[in-house]
Amino acid sequence: IMQTETTKQIHAVCAQNRRSKVTDLTLCGIFAAIICVFTMFIQIQIIPAEGGMVHLGNVPLFFAAAFFGKKVGAVAGGIGMMLSDLLTGWAIYAPLTLIVVALMGLVFGLIVREKPSFLNLMAAVLAVLVIKVAGYYIGEVIMYQSFTVPVASIPGNIIQIITGAIIAVPLILVTGTAVSHLIKNNKE
Repeated sequence: IMQTETTKQIHAVCAQNRRSKVTDLTLCGIFAAIICVFTMFIQIQIIPAEGGMVHLGNVPLFFAAAFFGKKVGAVAGGIGMMLSDLLTGWAIYAPLTLIVVALMGLVFGLIVREKPSFLNLMAAVLAVLVIKVAGYYIGEVIMYQSFTVPVASIPGNIIQIITGAIIAVPLILVTGTAVSHLIKNNKE
């Protein structure tokens, strides 16, 4: 009887872990699709420079990383924005986007730790801003074999993150209690 009870407990833990992996995989797929669509279709040209386009793909990226953690943020963000590059004629940027945006999602999720507050969201935005600017600068230095050409992308990359943060941070703060409650109820 003791073995049977222990076996049941082990099976329950394994089922919970499987459910968690399936849930994470599902969240990654859903958010990657949302990020791709927001990146592709909600765009505004803000300055006539390389990287001077603002898209809203960072909004669902920040949301996913804030509420569902570093893994979902990294996978969904990297894949979603990479797919957008592949589907919109920016395929040369796809590998760079996968790496930089996955790192952005990972770090945003690490800082927020599924407990969004104004302070940790601002810290996450600042970290992501540094990652985006530095990551694309370094990647473009390698692509263009020039230290000066990538400088033109810096203002657009800064505006890109700030715009995403202006929309995402209030959205995350306003929906935080409701989303956390839904996530908690889903785990039970």
